Amino acid sequence: MLRRILLGFGANAFSQGVSIAIQLFSLPLFLLYWDSSTYGTWLLLSAIPAYVNMADVGMVTTAGNKMAMAVGRSDLAEANNVYQSAQLFMAIVCCALAVILTPVALFGPLPDFMTTDMRVALAAMLCGVLIALYGGLSEAVFRATGRYAVGTMLGQLVRLAEWGGAMVGLILFRSFSGVALCSLFARAVGAGIGIVLAQRGGQGLLLGFRHASTDELKSMARPAISFMAFPLANALSFQGVTLLVGVIAGASAVAVFNTYRTIARVAVQVTSMFSHALGPEFSRLFGNGDMATLEAVFRRSAALSAAQSVAVSVVLYFVSPWLLRVWTHGRIEFDPSLMGWLLLYAAVGGMWHAPRVLLQATNQHVGIAGWSLVAGVLSVALAWAFGYFWQVDGVGAAMFVSEAFIAAICIYIAADLFAQSKTEVKVRPTLGE
Repeated sequence: MLRRILLGFGANAFSQGVSIAIQLFSLPLFLLYWDSSTYGTWLLLSAIPAYVNMADVGMVTTAGNKMAMAVGRSDLAEANNVYQSAQLFMAIVCCALAVILTPVALFGPLPDFMTTDMRVALAAMLCGVLIALYGGLSEAVFRATGRYAVGTMLGQLVRLAEWGGAMVGLILFRSFSGVALCSLFARAVGAGIGIVLAQRGGQGLLLGFRHASTDELKSMARPAISFMAFPLANALSFQGVTLLVGVIAGASAVAVFNTYRTIARVAVQVTSMFSHALGPEFSRLFGNGDMATLEAVFRRSAALSAAQSVAVSVVLYFVSPWLLRVWTHGRIEFDPSLMGWLLLYAAVGGMWHAPRVLLQATNQHVGIAGWSLVAGVLSVALAWAFGYFWQVDGVGAAMFVSEAFIAAICIYIAADLFAQSKTEVKVRPTLGE
């Protein structure tokens, strides 16, 4: 287990590295062949397909968790029922969206500035997102069969190949459609390779629809839809708060605030690399009914995550003046008060990451999903109230308070999960008598 967790941590670190590399190299490469106006148009165009990312309504994640739990208790029949039911659902959703959205992108009533080149690019990007959504089931197979690190690495290599395809299209064709079509080709090839490799070590998890079941899909509907609450809550606490900062203190304050928050969230990202690697182990132990081992692993990992989050936050507080000076070329100065509030927010955010992963990995997240939306609304409301009196510092304080609120609830729900399991163990002999 420790080996799998360490490999998973390494794979997640690689994922962060890929994200950083793509962000660093994309801008200069695009601006080498396009002017800033053309690049800006590309960014606006590529933002549209991002909304299709939620089309699976959480089904892939829910199915992956349930498959891992079924494999954990050696119930291959149940795992195949879940896997093939999810395949059927995703095939219907992805094919239906492709049939609807592709003609709309190519021939539908879109703004007048949309050229044929832009329409082809939009259609290709939409198809790429749908292929990625269906390909997520392959990563779920890797996760369920003890190969989380391999699946994560493969997924990031496909993502890197997709970006590389886009750069090849940029260099060869220098058009929107050229970039998008080359990217689509790389994504399609990568998804095909992922499906093949997932099946080779799939431990009996098979492609097809023969074992698909509508009852299985119905049983996964509630936890799947509940997963949608988390991105919505993030949108409130990130984009919503960012807009409020602009209203309260102006555009220049937004640049300062977002820069500070980016630095502070390094603590959360470091913690997430560790806690997400624990997800497959949580699923496996929960599915096997080994609650004692699950609790022991959870408590140790939660303590380690909390210590990790606090330690990184403290280090960031002392190095952030230097980071700001180097990263922004001295244009953004160090404000100890604002940085302190945001690092407190990040430290608390890291503390409840392991409990949240536990609940999500075992499909016990329905309760915390609703509370996450409440916390998202609370963050915006408090940011408005505190910001009115204390400006940007008040916004930072509001984020800390709302994060502490949801952290306390999440930790309580996770603890209650183990308390209930102990109660059931005590009650069972009495019922048997």
